[in-house]
Amino acid sequence: MTINFGGGDRPIDDARKPLQFYLFGTREEVQAAINQLHALRFSDRVRWSRPMPVSGSDWQYVSMMERDRTSEASE
Repeated sequence: MTINFGGGDRPIDDARKPLQFYLFGTREEVQAAINQLHALRFSDRVRWSRPMPVSGSDWQYVSMMERDRTSEASE
C-alpha cells in the first residue's frame, strides 16, 4: 500500500501502531464524552483510562484510550 501526498510514494507499514485518543475537559465533561462515545458504539467505557488531573491546571482532566486502526471500526 502506498500514499501519495504530492511527493514520492512511500510504503505504509501494515503493522501500524494503535491510534491514541485523548479527551480533555472538566472531570464531568470527560466522563460525559466517554459515555456518549460508548452510546455511539465508538468504544467501550472500560477502554478509557480514569480521568486524571492535568498537571498545572486546577480544573482540567484527561482520559486516554488506544485502539487498533481496524478492530472496532467495523463492529
